[in-house]
Parts: sequence; structure tokens; C-alpha cells
Amino acid sequence: MGITHHVATNGFSVSDLVRVGAELALGVAPVDLSAQSVETPIYAGTLLAHEVQPGLTATAFDVTYLSTREFVVDMQPALVCGLLLRGDADPMEVGSHGSVVQRFERPVLYGFGKTTRCRRMCIADRHCRTAGFILRRSFFERFGGDIADDGLSVLRDFLDVDFRTEALARSPRLVEIANRALDHPYTGELGQLFLESNTLSYLVEVAELLKQERRVVALMGRRHYDRVMEARDILDADLIAPPRTLELARRVGVNVTTLQANFKAVFDTTIFGYVRDQRLLMARALLIDHGLTIAEAGYRVGFASPAAFTAAYRRRFGHPPGKELAREQR
Repeated sequence: MGITHHVATNGFSVSDLVRVGAELALGVAPVDLSAQSVETPIYAGTLLAHEVQPGLTATAFDVTYLSTREFVVDMQPALVCGLLLRGDADPMEVGSHGSVVQRFERPVLYGFGKTTRCRRMCIADRHCRTAGFILRRSFFERFGGDIADDGLSVLRDFLDVDFRTEALARSPRLVEIANRALDHPYTGELGQLFLESNTLSYLVEVAELLKQERRVVALMGRRHYDRVMEARDILDADLIAPPRTLELARRVGVNVTTLQANFKAVFDTTIFGYVRDQRLLMARALLIDHGLTIAEAGYRVGFASPAAFTAAYRRRFGHPPGKELAREQR
């Protein structure tokens, strides 16, 4: 149960709902909303937007789109962070900068240094659950010259260019924090306090991920780090039939030994381990969002038997896949 604010007696107009839905879908909240169930001709689900501190807004939504519609929003200068927790994310066209898309359970940062027009086509029957935050310049201004010493400078840097986007490594802690934004049991003043604390934890975790990235870059060099990121993107683009390690190394322009060592340094797992983990995440989505059986989901992601899939799933998530099905049926 989320924090509840009642809708005004005259309700939302259709144009209000379109605007709120569009901007929340892009991670921007025009008004101060709290977790609230909404059902409209456009979408149905739960929306959350609340300014927890001056310049820092918590955002989250768990919706199913009921019609296909293009949303166009002029994004004001801000740093937007979003984490896709469930469902599908449609590409977003960002001005003249091309398209960007969220990856499942990977935090993505969008830095808008100036007002930028963004477009997104939301498709009927698509379900999307995501949580994040918005940081505006006013949040940083109160820290003055101390900002370089508290880790926030890595976030402020995103506002120093016209547009910048970056996908960070998956963080189990960040996934947990993001889910709590929609699932916490608190209401009233306690709920307000929790949401502020949770959003600040989210912000600190993202800043720490960025600082870790900088440390790794300093150790291995930007060129080698970029090759690892390129390799990850190639794997993400075709997890069902990923290239062999030798082919992957050839495509990113480094030798196999260097790629394997650097990949392990960045992601704390091997290339095979990364693909296996991403496939297990895919399997979880197949179970929860598409209603496949355990055997079907395991087969789709490359496991020869339900027993092998169940064992790998338990190691990865700490519980068997059957628990996901039971949770959805409650």
C-alpha cells in the first residue's frame, strides 16, 4: 500500500491524464503525486511522484497501457534516473540525439542540460513497472563548494552537457530499493519520511555505482572499459544466441584474454556467468509477465531440464521459480 492522496472532486480531465502519463512514463512528474491507483482509457495501474526534498523527486509507476499512443514531452533541465523492474520499455527519441531504451533491472541515467523534446510510442497491452528519481539543479545549489567532496559531483556532471545517457551495472540493492518505492506499507507522515529516506538511498547507491565505474576506468583505462561496455551491449542485444567469446573479442577489437579479464573486473562475473544471469532474469519475466510454466521458461532460456533450471534459479534469486508463480497468484 502506498501513500494515498485523493483526486479532486472534479477529477482529472483526459488531457491532464495524458500529460501526467506521458511525463511519468519518461520519468518526469509535473505535479506532486503519491502512490495512487488510476484507470483511464489510456492506461491503468499505479503512479507515484513526490518531491521528497527541494530539487529531488521520487518517481515510480506500475501500469499497463490500454491504447497505443505517442507521447511528446519537453524535458526541462534535470537528471532523470529510471530502473525497469518488470515488463517492456519502448524506445525514447531524444531530440537530435537518437533513441535510448531502458534495460531490464539496469539503472539508466538521462542528463538534460537544456530543454529537450522527447518522444515515446507506448504500445497497447504493454506492462511496465519502473522506479527512479529526478534531480534538478536546485538540489545541488544548497551544497555550494562542498559538492565535490560528498560524491554528488558525479551526478551533477550529467547537467553540464546538452544530453548524456549512461546505463549502469545491475545492482541487487538498487533493485530492492526501487521495488520498495511502490511496495512499502507506510502511510501518512511515516510514509512521507520513508519515501524521502528510500529515495536518498537510491541516489546514494547510484552515485556509488558511478564512482565505482570511475575507479575501474582509472585502473584499466577508458579504452578498455569502453570495449567491455561494448561487449556487454552486444550480449544484451542477443542473449538468446550470443556470439562466442572469440567472436565477441574480435567484434570489440581486443584479444580474448584481455576481454575476459576486464569483463570480470567490471562485472565481477565471467562472460558466461553474465549471459546466464541475464537469461535467468529473462526467465523470471517469462514466468511473471507471460505466464509460462517453469519447464517452458527454463527451456526458452537454454536449460535442458526443469530441475537444472530450478537449481540455477534458486542460486540466482534465493528461492525456486515456483515461488514467483505463487506470489503472482495471491
